[in-house]
Amino acid sequence: MTNIKRQVINLYLKRKLSVQQIADFLNISSSKVRYILDKNKIKRRDISDAIHCINITKFNKGEFKIKCNLSNRQQKLKLAGVMIYWGEGTKSGNSVTLSNSDPDMIKIFLKFLRGVCGISNKRLRVVLHYYQYQKEDELIKYWAKATKIPVVQFCKSFLHNKVGGSYKRVSKFGTISLRYADTQLLKIINSWIKEYIYNL
Repeated sequence: MTNIKRQVINLYLKRKLSVQQIADFLNISSSKVRYILDKNKIKRRDISDAIHCINITKFNKGEFKIKCNLSNRQQKLKLAGVMIYWGEGTKSGNSVTLSNSDPDMIKIFLKFLRGVCGISNKRLRVVLHYYQYQKEDELIKYWAKATKIPVVQFCKSFLHNKVGGSYKRVSKFGTISLRYADTQLLKIINSWIKEYIYNL
């Protein structure tokens, strides 16, 4: 195998670079990179895998690292986190998203994300849902402290003008939506849900 072929395959498989990133790095055409990969029967990434890799290699977004060999406490935390997501989480899309008004539930789910899934805390995003009679600034400060997520990671809040739909019972803390944009992690959590369905 020539040196250029070895480099292309190594950059694609081990360093997870995209075709264009490899072409730029080696100063060759992207068509040549694709030719080498196809010639050596290297399976291409699907769209979700490609986005996942480019977020890490190009945009320097921290990669999650699932913990192995869990302790008894971590096993219980995993079960709790998966059950919470099964009941309250968004199963489709490209993000792990959970909305709730219960601070304890949110804290447990975050412990699961951090302690079992090994997420990058800086990639968490929060949206506050609140009502006109509630003070947005105070609620954001409350949730920032409760979740240990910096205020700068809170997105634009959503103001509800009246009680209705899913927010008929209003929490004094408002409701927050946690989001961790990673299709691969969503797939893994959904697979854990299925495992519990079939094995418990």
